[in-house]
Amino acid sequence: MARDFVRRVLIVEDEALLRSLLEQNVSSHGFEVRVAADAIEATRTVAEFDPDVLVVDIDLGEGLNGLELVSALGRQDSTRGYVILSNYSASVRNIPEVPYISYLNKQDVSDSELLIAEIEGVLRGRTTPTEQNQSTRLTAAQLDALKMISDGMTNEQIAKRKKQSVRAVEQLLSRTYQAIGLNPTSGQSRRILAVQYYKQHLKVNR
Repeated sequence: MARDFVRRVLIVEDEALLRSLLEQNVSSHGFEVRVAADAIEATRTVAEFDPDVLVVDIDLGEGLNGLELVSALGRQDSTRGYVILSNYSASVRNIPEVPYISYLNKQDVSDSELLIAEIEGVLRGRTTPTEQNQSTRLTAAQLDALKMISDGMTNEQIAKRKKQSVRAVEQLLSRTYQAIGLNPTSGQSRRILAVQYYKQHLKVNR
């Protein structure tokens, strides 16, 4: 029987309360969700559930940690996406087995919109057939606009920096969102999605 097209997320988190919170947040956005408390359970669930994305805590207690689990799973199948959770800043781009990966501080997971943006980000990357220089489709002004909103600047602050009107900044951002394929009717904050896009695709090149 063909599998229905519902995006599947496996959450790997050893803290029961946080695991439950993550499950509720992700499932409320239309994903099919399973959970696992450690690397052993996660490996077994991956074989049964075939997730599209895994949300993985780095610290999983005894046994393999989250990065070791991701590396092992990546050697088996490099097409899945991963969102890595941690209490501290970490570079997750040095896992060669896994091309579709992002990092999220655990302090931010209570913001369900931000978490979903990370998941959607690795899903978009997972379906990209080849690695390309993402900046080639954007103008210098659009790249600068993405950098400024990534730095946390408001439209008013950007307007002051660029010596333009707020309306002009709003129009620039609207064109930028369109250039990177963000749909205004998606129901999600395009600003947050644009920040995630910048961090995943462009920041390393700037």
